Amino acid sequence: MICAAGSGGGWEISMFEEERKISILNKIQSDGKVSVSVLARKYNVSESTIRRDLTSLENSGFIKRTHGGAILQGAANKDYFYNEKKNFYLSEKKEMARVAASLVRPGSTIFLGTSTSTNLMAQCLTSANLTVVTNSLDVMNVLSQHSDYNLVIIGGNYIKSARTIEGMTSLEQISKLHFTQAYLGANGIDLKFGLSTSSDIEANSKSAVMKNSSEVYYLCEPAKFNRISAYKISDLNQVTGLITDASLDADIREAYSKLCRIITEI
Repeated sequence: MICAAGSGGGWEISMFEEERKISILNKIQSDGKVSVSVLARKYNVSESTIRRDLTSLENSGFIKRTHGGAILQGAANKDYFYNEKKNFYLSEKKEMARVAASLVRPGSTIFLGTSTSTNLMAQCLTSANLTVVTNSLDVMNVLSQHSDYNLVIIGGNYIKSARTIEGMTSLEQISKLHFTQAYLGANGIDLKFGLSTSSDIEANSKSAVMKNSSEVYYLCEPAKFNRISAYKISDLNQVTGLITDASLDADIREAYSKLCRIITEI
């Protein structure tokens, strides 16, 4: 079990670098190519910093460097591979998972989406007599050890890089289910654009889950606020609550609280 809250500190610089590389990779997937000079202006860093980021992404096999920029390498996924992302903001995610698990009521039918935070949440569940529906391979692996839970796995196309199951088959199954609560993740949260993600398939899946849920909660660390990813999932007023870390800036919390509940503690 790893649901205990962790201590923070010491991550800020390296985490910003990794988040920037994720954003660069998403932009290359979206636009097909990027230039060093444009990226330097976008992220307000030097061109040499961008070149180092691109070299790192190329060495990982995601992109191919070109003169003055980069293009997507083969079948590289539009989002940073799951195993590369799961340790980002780990202490915050553990605390968010603990708070989210405390909201689950005994006897509920809940949906746990695919994200590193919902995987941690699955490890923190203590409520009895739950029916848990998921499209996440990692959540399935965790909850398969609980003999008192009714575990339902959504079928469809397996996406290896995100360890998730998506597609038309998934949407058809979700449309026939109802959830007391849904716990999901997003790549971006914006006051005007709402919740967004880097995959259109993922956006459709989450929208379908939301439509059939009495309560909807998103687990999003503070770094995802005031960000927009490629595909819209939902407006914020369609969400029961945003579960995040207590380190969320007070001004950001005040602004978003006008649209939905912000939850940072039990």
